Order: sequence, then structure tokens, then C-alpha cells
Amino acid sequence: MFQKCDFIMGKDHTIIIVIPTMLPDADTYTVSISDGNIKFKADYDEIADLSYQGDEVFERIANNTQIGLVEYPSGCDLPKEITNVAYVEVRRAS
Repeated sequence: MFQKCDFIMGKDHTIIIVIPTMLPDADTYTVSISDGNIKFKADYDEIADLSYQGDEVFERIANNTQIGLVEYPSGCDLPKEITNVAYVEVRRAS
């Protein structure tokens, strides 16, 4: 569904994920993160599987049970608020 995302880093170790599209309708969204990889699900359907760089991104996301998502399709103005919330699932290397 999308091939990249961006992160807004805030004070006090906060983070928001900016997605370059509108998410499909779903009851729940999940962000599954491991060292260097992040997956997005709408209900049980995987909608994106991306690599990312940065230990700080992993630590900020992994320290939350939920994370704010901002849907920002091309050509639109950046919303002034979080447009969705996703549950966080941490996948650690064994």
C-alpha cells in the first residue's frame, strides 16, 4: 500500500508515524517493529513492510503500547492532528 513512512520525534521521547496515504477502513491498526523493520496491519491484513534506520526510532516506538499515525497523502496539507492510532507489537531478535 505504501513504500515509505516518516517519523516526527517530539519532546520526552515521543514519536508519531507519518504515512503517505489514507489507511484502509479497519477496526484496529497494528505497527509491528523489530530492529530495522516495521510492518503495518489493518485488522489482520498486512498493508506495508518497510525497512528503516535508527535505534532511536525503535526505542521510541517499542516503549509504547499505542502510537499516533498521521495520514498525509500526496498533494494534501499536513493534518494538524493525529488521524489514527495503532497498537504497537515489538518483535525482538532471538
